[in-house]
Amino acid sequence: MKLPEWNKKQTILIGVLAGVLLCAVIFLIAVATRPAAEALLDEPDPGEDIELIEEGTVSLLSEATPPPDLSMRFVPDDEHPMPSDGSILPLGGTYTIGGTIYSNYPLDSVNVTITCAHNNKKPYPYKKTVRFRQNVTGQYTLTDAATDEGVSLSSIVDFSELLVGVHTLKLTASIKGTHSVELFRCSFYVLGDEWETITRKTFPDSYPEALKFFGSTERFLYRYQWVNGRYIVADPEWEKTYITEMPGYPEGMTWFVHVDAKPYIEKAFRYLESTSVRVHGTNGDTGVIKAISLITEYNGCYVSRFTSSLKAISHHTFGTAVDLNASMEPNKNNEKNHAVIGDDVRDHLVYNGIREENGVRYYDFTYDGAYKCDPNGVPETCVNYLLYEFGFFRAGFDWAYYYKSTSDAMHFCLSEYVTHKHDEAKYGLRKVYEYIGETTAATAAPVIPVQ
Repeated sequence: MKLPEWNKKQTILIGVLAGVLLCAVIFLIAVATRPAAEALLDEPDPGEDIELIEEGTVSLLSEATPPPDLSMRFVPDDEHPMPSDGSILPLGGTYTIGGTIYSNYPLDSVNVTITCAHNNKKPYPYKKTVRFRQNVTGQYTLTDAATDEGVSLSSIVDFSELLVGVHTLKLTASIKGTHSVELFRCSFYVLGDEWETITRKTFPDSYPEALKFFGSTERFLYRYQWVNGRYIVADPEWEKTYITEMPGYPEGMTWFVHVDAKPYIEKAFRYLESTSVRVHGTNGDTGVIKAISLITEYNGCYVSRFTSSLKAISHHTFGTAVDLNASMEPNKNNEKNHAVIGDDVRDHLVYNGIREENGVRYYDFTYDGAYKCDPNGVPETCVNYLLYEFGFFRAGFDWAYYYKSTSDAMHFCLSEYVTHKHDEAKYGLRKVYEYIGETTAATAAPVIPVQ
């Protein structure tokens, strides 16, 4: 039977009120039973981290937050020691790791991760894990098979699967509700029996420069083994003798360099640390800043590798070349950047001479271009030019911006042939010939004509 219009409206209203009342009842029941539900909670949802509080309730943890009183340590085993830093393991050989982990909380898992420098192909990263979900314990010996898997961590870490290269091993452990805690780390070599040697043939055009710089062949013609792609691993004895570390920039960075290159790098640092510059114009005003602050990114010095052709050696292989500010587009290695940097520095960066402000003498530049700036406010096209002009050039480096067929403005190098020079009349970008604290006669080198 068809209801009157007013009865339809009443029916809808009553239905809505009933629904609201039902929702309120359900909500009150849920609130009243919540403590009981939490008391029965036994396992978290997958991926959820929890921490038991003294009152017995449950609280969500951020993934990386361990308990404040967590104490975890690793005690090595004399009978089955972990590899030591710099140790050499034979390719295809086996090795048994040992030691005991102690924790004041029950362990959830223990993990070994092994990576190989410059090789991310299988089996890297190499990972092995044992878990303790059934028989939780606060102590675990790596050779103990009392794990969920019924095997010891030591037995499943197979060193014979590792390839040639420099490896880093990390031992970590975790309790429920936390990420892994690193307990041990070491770096070691895996090497085979067969070696190749860097020879004069691997130098397309810079062998005379390298020999002149190093003085003797044993300082740079070393044995190596292939790792992956163009990367190689140097004879550890050569590396131990000739590669050293030094404090570098940006502040806090450690540079690995050839012992013969270190004095040149230190000299470049001294020049840059004692030099102040200012760039102002269309992009704003940097104010007076230290030239050393222009090193905002360190991209490596000693890295054993060939060039992409796999036929010519890179001078990073000797630790005599350094890459800086590589992420800036003008510093990437390609032919077009000859014009990008050359035109901007030559046509849009004007050197105004030495000026003084608040007792500080500085080199003043005006820029009327529009290229984007680095963190200091200096146009990216000019940053590595200024680093070279005031530091690396004065310290005796060449600059790979001056390569003949390409431009690699991130690359400052010793022991290497570079086609053009900084003070050539046609290709050179040099603007400063008089340095603060030095006489013009000692610094104003003559313009070198293009050969």
